[in-house]
Amino acid sequence: MSSKVRIGIIGSAGLIGNYHANLLTDNEGPWRLTALCDINADRLAEQCRQLNLPGTASADELVARDDVDAVIVATPHPMHPGHAIAAVEAGKDVLTEKPLGHTPRAARELVKAINRCRRIGGIHYQGRARPALMKVKQMIGAGELGKLLCIRVSGSYYKSDFYYSLGGWRGLWDLEGGATLINQAPHDIDTMCYLAAESAPAELIGRWTNLYHRNSQAEDIATAAGAFPNGVEFSMNFSVAMHGDPGRFEIFGSAGAVTMIGGEITRYIRYEQDLIEFCRQYGGPNPYGAPQVAEQPIPEVGEHDKTLLHRCFAEAVLTRKKKKLLVSAAEGLWSMDVINAVYLSSHLGKKVKFPVRASQYDKMLAELIANAPQVERGGADSAAGMEAKF
Repeated sequence: MSSKVRIGIIGSAGLIGNYHANLLTDNEGPWRLTALCDINADRLAEQCRQLNLPGTASADELVARDDVDAVIVATPHPMHPGHAIAAVEAGKDVLTEKPLGHTPRAARELVKAINRCRRIGGIHYQGRARPALMKVKQMIGAGELGKLLCIRVSGSYYKSDFYYSLGGWRGLWDLEGGATLINQAPHDIDTMCYLAAESAPAELIGRWTNLYHRNSQAEDIATAAGAFPNGVEFSMNFSVAMHGDPGRFEIFGSAGAVTMIGGEITRYIRYEQDLIEFCRQYGGPNPYGAPQVAEQPIPEVGEHDKTLLHRCFAEAVLTRKKKKLLVSAAEGLWSMDVINAVYLSSHLGKKVKFPVRASQYDKMLAELIANAPQVERGGADSAAGMEAKF
């Protein structure tokens, strides 16, 4: 292999695929974009003209090309497993968009295929490259927050009924496998798992409902609470029905706490005494006694390298070292399991332990599909608003 990874993109002419194509062509790195693939002939033709690259409507043709070493999968997420598995079985390494798939079975089959074919597999959780997140992770690892106790996370990603009329698959149990959790929330869920334990939780109890979206069969709000194997508690709330919360993380340790809003650190506090020590040592007289809180300067963070995830992927491909990946495909199972567990917990009305049983989930999904309400899409152009911007 040369000093640059030759990359092809499946789903190249959509919004997300076009993002990857522009990032790779606008920035220097250990990569070279060599081929494009999209089923929309008009958009693909325009993209090929703009980037002066060959294109095809066939994913099988793209993964068979001799000038493609690795593939970025940027299709709708129910298609991720099929396209990623085709790539690795053709001897290509793969970077897939989030989430891995729409069911536990499909996600695990994708990861198994990567391992079976001995390929490099990553997932595009670009939030891991944000300097603020990297700093908070460093602070946790260095013990600056003391013993990690709890993470609270919330996010509002408001969407109208018009949004669900686009693309022809959004918000439908049979085609998308959910809505808010599986489409908008995966990045924040991955961040929660990464900060808390670098694993999926041990258990959770969750609930979802649709408050008022008529063009979606699935949830527009979902909540859950649970614990990770290391004892860190968590709670989360995600919605496309509410508006104005750009994403909030509150990370509580026994020595201090950090708040992140919109991907940036907005508050850092420390306690004059460790909370656990104070709890066990304080003898009164105030029944409401607590350590003093000291506001701290916002930690300085580095520059945001938007190419970091792609750079790490390319270096992993070139060196054949999986540890160079910023986020492995296997780590994508953390968020996938959380999403599936919330759906299953709400359906069963009880706590769910990890990992989610694929057969149990498949049975639930079949019931949701069979009982899903019919939705009126209003005759909107299914391609409107989904096209790439060249």
